[in-house]
Amino acid sequence: MIVSGGISLLLAYLLGSLPFSVWISRHFYGADIRTFGSGNAGSTNMYRTFGFKAGFITQVLDVLKGVFAAQLPHYFPFSDAETFTLVQQIACGMVAVVGHTYPIFANFKGGKGVNTILGMMLAIHPVGSAVGLGIFLLTMLTGKMVSLASMCAVSSFPLFLLLKKLLVRASFTAGESILLYVGLVLAVWVIYTHRENIGRIRSGTERKVDLIAKLREK
Repeated sequence: MIVSGGISLLLAYLLGSLPFSVWISRHFYGADIRTFGSGNAGSTNMYRTFGFKAGFITQVLDVLKGVFAAQLPHYFPFSDAETFTLVQQIACGMVAVVGHTYPIFANFKGGKGVNTILGMMLAIHPVGSAVGLGIFLLTMLTGKMVSLASMCAVSSFPLFLLLKKLLVRASFTAGESILLYVGLVLAVWVIYTHRENIGRIRSGTERKVDLIAKLREK
């Protein structure tokens, strides 16, 4: 089980390290996305630099990294205990997020991990993920900043779990407690990776995107 778990974590990191934005930008556009715009190897920079198609494909692939990483424990489990499956999925998902942010295949300079986090949470908690997506869209429509929408969306997950329990007046199960702590860790992680964006938001220089106008263009 130790060897199996190690394989699972290693594969999760390697999966997260696949720098799709870098490969797509180099192969189809003859340039490294990290030399444009924010310098970030993520889908937002791809959307802004190379257009909708490049950004959308990158986003889907980055989400799938999180989805597949969370499934690895089903094939390479850490333990036979069924109750431990959630912990294994979370561990692999988070390792994939680290791989996306610090990819070994791209000199450890990657993206911010929001799409990979979304993929992981879609596999683990679809309802909470749907709430996060709703918060993202609402924040984008009002604030028109991808960075702010991303931070609000990820931070909404632990708040959703807390509010749900307050409304039904029930205590947390072991699995829900784990998800709550993980949600808080992910929120801190995303805020940390967006620290430069936070500085620009405070100074009023963060780039804005009119989502409705972009959709009309398509």
